Amino acid sequence: MRFFISVIILSFLVFSCGKKQKNINGDEPIEAIDFVESFTDRALPISFNQKELDKKESDSFIIKSKTVFQFIPDSLFKKSFDKPTGIKFYRKGKYKADTKETYLFLMAEKNGKKASYIICFDEDLLYSAGMELVQKINNPEINFEGGIDKKLTVIKQRSRVSKEGKLTYNKSAYVYNTEGLFTLILTESNEAVEKDKIYNPIDTFSTKDPYSGNYAQDKNNFITIRDGGKAGKLLFFMSISKKSGQCVGSLKGDIVQIKPKIYHYNKSDDHCIVEFTFNKNKVLVKELEACGNHRGVRCSFDGQYLKKNEIK
Repeated sequence: MRFFISVIILSFLVFSCGKKQKNINGDEPIEAIDFVESFTDRALPISFNQKELDKKESDSFIIKSKTVFQFIPDSLFKKSFDKPTGIKFYRKGKYKADTKETYLFLMAEKNGKKASYIICFDEDLLYSAGMELVQKINNPEINFEGGIDKKLTVIKQRSRVSKEGKLTYNKSAYVYNTEGLFTLILTESNEAVEKDKIYNPIDTFSTKDPYSGNYAQDKNNFITIRDGGKAGKLLFFMSISKKSGQCVGSLKGDIVQIKPKIYHYNKSDDHCIVEFTFNKNKVLVKELEACGNHRGVRCSFDGQYLKKNEIK
């Protein structure tokens, strides 16, 4: 009997050794399946919030950036971290869907900034799409949550409690489609609509570049251009509200010079491409590829915007 038990234990050990995972942080070459399988399986729903981002991450789940960038484009992280160098990554789990996609969850951290991400790999274990879920902020009055529910709907929500004790929220829902995108399918909010007040995230940034400044058609349709930190690069934020507010949109990012006076917005993970042509005190904007994910379907960012001294 003891001999029989010993044989079973030995067989189990041999089998386990054969299934041993590769060290993805080592020098040995790895494949996509090694990368994906290094993430721990989790059950749905999976979500992250501000409290979780405040926690110290365990070094046992760390993963080298060069390993991450071998399978995930570094452009996914540039919105929050500008330059991808120096980012620490932590594995936060995975979920294999019946629809054959695999969803990975990553935490990224650099110089006090921290954000969680959802990344989708297709049935061939190739990167297909990625999205930031939650970014750490230093405002205790606001809470951001993001995750995926049991129906594979990705939900991002911002909530806060007003001075009167009322809970307000703004929720967006996305689904992954076979074209390799997370598509917005629903927005829901009980926040009060503040007319003629638009939050401009880059308004206070530097304006030393000759093209930096505020451009507008009117108070509801404007572009803010700010210094990009190096020659041939600028930051921009644009907001539109056309057809009496029935078609609105906004877009923010980097634009890069491709010709004298001509800059392009062109992100690898965004089908939207926009051309900015500067001429004296104006900028001409033209969508080279449709930007429907950023504005209503019955309007566009196209148009001429004049440079102003100040926009409120």
